[in-house]
Amino acid sequence: MTARYVADVEQILALVDRAHIVGATIESAIADVEREVNDLGIEWEGEAAEAHRSKHELLRQELNDMRTALAQLGTLARGAHDRYRAAVDHNKRMWP
Repeated sequence: MTARYVADVEQILALVDRAHIVGATIESAIADVEREVNDLGIEWEGEAAEAHRSKHELLRQELNDMRTALAQLGTLARGAHDRYRAAVDHNKRMWP
């Protein structure tokens, strides 16, 4: 029995597009929460304030990591798509 490898490059790109949509949705929801917190106009002090600032900074770093990862994923997926399509086209010309 031989295994058959199939790469649905269009489906891969669609998955990457969906990941970008999910990322944008997450960022939008976080921005909404940040606006609501800022609109409260409350100055925090003490341990709770420091814990909030610390977690907020971590969240910002993780959002930046997510953006970077999604950008890399998109670049790699498009590159793989283009190379795969080029190989298919080349093979079709070689073996009509």
